[in-house]
Amino acid sequence: MNKIKLIIVMMLWGSIGLFTRYIPLSSIQLAFCRSVIALPILITLVPNKKGLLKLDKKSVLLYAISGALIALAWVAVFYGYKHTTIASAVIVYNMCPVYVMLLAPFVLKEKGTITQTIVIGVAFLGLILIVGNSSENSGSMSGLLMSGVSGILYAIIVLMNRKMSVKLESNTATFIQMCAASLVLLPFIINQGLVENLVSLDMRALVLTIILGVVHTGIAYNLYFSTYHHMKSIDIVVFSYLEPVFGILLSLVILGESLSIAQWLGALLILGSTFVGEIFKQTNFKKQKVKA
Repeated sequence: MNKIKLIIVMMLWGSIGLFTRYIPLSSIQLAFCRSVIALPILITLVPNKKGLLKLDKKSVLLYAISGALIALAWVAVFYGYKHTTIASAVIVYNMCPVYVMLLAPFVLKEKGTITQTIVIGVAFLGLILIVGNSSENSGSMSGLLMSGVSGILYAIIVLMNRKMSVKLESNTATFIQMCAASLVLLPFIINQGLVENLVSLDMRALVLTIILGVVHTGIAYNLYFSTYHHMKSIDIVVFSYLEPVFGILLSLVILGESLSIAQWLGALLILGSTFVGEIFKQTNFKKQKVKA
């Protein structure tokens, strides 16, 4: 059952790029709507609502900061989806594990390994193939750049989560993050005429926007975290790679996008190397626990 949940979540998250193409809102407006619409769903899932005001302020602040970074990461990746091919944006965005490997020695004082060095080199070679063989128009390049920025922001979020000494219950943490995301984006959308834009949306775009917040965020996050205590970390890592696979397939089949042979090779190098790197990391972690 937990594996089915993860597959559903990865299908949902893999389809986000497709949804953004059919919603004529700016990337900032999309990110704001996604976080705000998810809040009513998330608050119902918080197990101890009365305890929200009694939470440790330091922990709340850290999760609020990560929520602000999530908002910026969404804005960046939504921009990428709208300005370059979804397949390319998905692949570049999924460089996130590589950035974690690069930053971990400085942030977490972890020692790098030969395997990680190889993974980083191979992944960046793949990135060069993706970027070097993309359309030369400025819109496409800016889309790739923003997709990369999103990956870096998510890497920072991952490192922050690892460094947090106090872990909040997952639904509570997500609710705080979405509140922070909404507040951070609010000043930017005030002058963008969001209400007028929402009113002018046709029924399909309006429904897709609501689904993005309710299903892709509120429900999907709950399903994802509900598997944490019932599945091995290595299994979750394996299933997480279905997200870019679904994203690429949907862009190819539904939108008719295409990748050159060099870009396919780049995609294989990035996703393949990061996958191998994650597997090695989980395996080494298990060995260290056994020795301990």
